[in-house]
This record gives sequence, C-alpha cells and structure tokens, in this order.
Amino acid sequence: MNSSEVSSSKIITILTDFGLKDSFVAQMKGVILSINPDAKIVDITHEIEPQAVEDAAFVLNESFKYFPKGSIHVAVVDPEVGSQRRALIVKSQGHYFVAPDNGILSYVLKEPFDAVSIENKRYFIAKTSTFQGRDVFAPVSAWLSKGIGLSEFGSPVKDIKLCKTLYEIKELSDRIIGKIIYIDRFGNAITNIRPKDKKVREVKVKDMTLPIVSFYSQSPYKPAAVINSDGFIEIFIYMGNAVNALKLEKNQTVEVFLDG
Repeated sequence: MNSSEVSSSKIITILTDFGLKDSFVAQMKGVILSINPDAKIVDITHEIEPQAVEDAAFVLNESFKYFPKGSIHVAVVDPEVGSQRRALIVKSQGHYFVAPDNGILSYVLKEPFDAVSIENKRYFIAKTSTFQGRDVFAPVSAWLSKGIGLSEFGSPVKDIKLCKTLYEIKELSDRIIGKIIYIDRFGNAITNIRPKDKKVREVKVKDMTLPIVSFYSQSPYKPAAVINSDGFIEIFIYMGNAVNALKLEKNQTVEVFLDG
C-alpha cells in the first residue's frame, strides 16, 4: 500500500477515553477537517474508561478490521501525555494507526509492519502540548490522509511497547484457562478465551459453573456463557448485569471445560 492509496481512502477513525461532555473530540475533528476537508471521520468510541490502555487496545483490535484497507485509525488513551513516550504511526494489516507508544497498538501489530516515531513538528499544531490528541495525533492523521509518506513524519522504529493480556491463556487437554479482559456496557464479562473449533461443555468463574448456550435469550435471567460474535467466551445474564450480580472483575480467572 502506498501513500496514494491512503489518500484515496480518506477515512479517519477516532478512539479515545475523552467522553462527550467536553470539547476534546470536537477539537480533534476540527483540526483534521481544517487540514483535509475531504476526510471522512468515524467515531469508534470515546467511552473507554479513563487511562484504560488495554481496554482501548482490545476495542481497537475488534473494530479496525471492519473498515476498508487504507483507513487511518487514531487511538488516544494516553496516561503519559506530554512525557517522553513516543508518538507513532504504524502500518499493519493494510491499515494505518496513529497513537502513543504505550501498548495501545499491541493487538493490531502483526508482522510485517512499518512504523515511525512522529518527530517532524512541521505536522504539529503546537510544539509542546498537554493535549497531543489535538496537537499531534489529529494533524498527523490528516496529513497522512492527504498522502504524506511515513518517512516524512520521523525515523523508523521496531521496538514498540506491547501488552500481552489477550494472549495470556493456558491450553490443557480438557480445558482452557484464561481471564476476563473487558467489560461491556451491558455488564457482560468478555474473556480472552477463543475456543475456535473446540466444543465447550461449561465455563467456571470463581466458584460458579455456568452452562454454555448459543444465544443470550436461551438462558433467561440466569447467568450463562456464550461464544460471542468475535469468537470470545463471554459471561452474561440475559436482561441483567452479570458483572454486578456475580461480582466479576477484569483479570479474574476463567476456566472453559471442553468436550472430547
């Protein structure tokens, strides 16, 4: 993929923990449109919990793949904003990602990839900033959408910071041991366990054994587990909130027992 293919797409997605109460997201969009009025801006979400980098990494990975190749994805959940941590552009899996180097790109990063550290302040709107979403990531994404090549923004890098939570599972002959990695707005607990072609018998979390069902309403008002639309084991209560009712938390151990 070359810069002209990026330019022809003009799609820029934005994922942040900024919420919608304040003007932060609007300011980023204003910067992007001031540089490239033809940009097509899509919100992934702005409701990531504050500073929850691993949540953002998970949501970004589950979202970007549904956009056309050549799309640019700006992901800003950035507890170290204004520090010496690097800002990056990464080209991976046919997409471009503009984000801090803090683990947020862990799950979208696949070999082979190209990455640069964003250093050329010509493409910033402020040389120093405590709001780099607006002053660095937004303008860089806009210039990228206009066809500026990666090498213009900075020097190549390979040592990108990674988090491993998505892959922290243990596969045994009769079960898979993983953990809860994400809690959605319905109070469903999503694990990092993907059974793929294995047949699941039941799921255990804390001291509870839960049945595996094919869809949510198959277990009315009772806790159960399902293989969700992204292939992960998910713990839920139909028409209820499993996390509150069962007192579940992120990083809690989950065991998935297999048939055969």
